[in-house]
Amino acid sequence: MTLTYDLFWSFRSPYSYLATSRPVELERDFDVKANVRPVYPIAVRIDGFFKNVNPQWWSYLRRDVARTAEMLGLPYAQPSPDPIVMDLKSGEVYREQPYIGRLTRLGAAAAERGKGLELLKEVSAAMAHAARTVARKR
Repeated sequence: MTLTYDLFWSFRSPYSYLATSRPVELERDFDVKANVRPVYPIAVRIDGFFKNVNPQWWSYLRRDVARTAEMLGLPYAQPSPDPIVMDLKSGEVYREQPYIGRLTRLGAAAAERGKGLELLKEVSAAMAHAARTVARKR
């Protein structure tokens, strides 16, 4: 009997990107199936989050993500284009969000058709490609 589990995944979260290979490996190696549940990023879910967060949080996040990516042997760079429209300096997240809604609904539609993890794998591969491209430009 196949075991299932819920996989909550954000198209903007660096941690979602960094974790994607694990569920893929689990499904390959064991009789388990991810029930992909795309969620809106924290920037959209919590109004004012980035304006109210401790200023040290940003540097911690950058260091933690870089260390985790290095540990996993994955390239990492900020998503480009960013699926959230915001002013990174002020933390202002604009009300009008033309990308993340469509992207999250695409993830939900893929999940309904049993292709959620495949889509996440492809999105993560595109993000990794973008990260490698950014790294080469430096």
